[in-house]
Amino acid sequence: MKSIYTLLLASVFILMTGCTHNDGDIGPWFGTWQLENVMIDDKPEEDYHHDIFWQFQNTVFCMRKVTEMHDAYPRWGTWRETDDNTTLQLDFTHHDNTHPEGSTIYTPFPETHIKADGVTRLKIVEMSRSKLHLQHTADDGITYSYYLKKWD
Repeated sequence: MKSIYTLLLASVFILMTGCTHNDGDIGPWFGTWQLENVMIDDKPEEDYHHDIFWQFQNTVFCMRKVTEMHDAYPRWGTWRETDDNTTLQLDFTHHDNTHPEGSTIYTPFPETHIKADGVTRLKIVEMSRSKLHLQHTADDGITYSYYLKKWD
């Protein structure tokens, strides 16, 4: 009986020390968000099929497309929220030893209309722990709106 109690206590201790929030708590950003809609000047983006998820952890950002066959294709960047909590910045200017800057793995999906070669600043219109509405106006004057729902 004592060994069962010791095993149970050890299991609880291991679970309590597990870390899912690498390098600290980032608040409501943490986790996976489904991009429900992309709007272009208040009209739905016809090429978007509700298959992209945004994931936030520490400063790493992953935009992941999931196919009907459950294959997942990641695109990597970094993110940060401005000090006044009004803007989300997505940075897709990264590279590594095998992928130069501008490689597909460091480029957002085209149907999101997020800059592939720079930093996109998205206004935080509304944010709760389960819903997110972001917006940005491109250099050509077109306004893009993003509606996301917390997945996990």
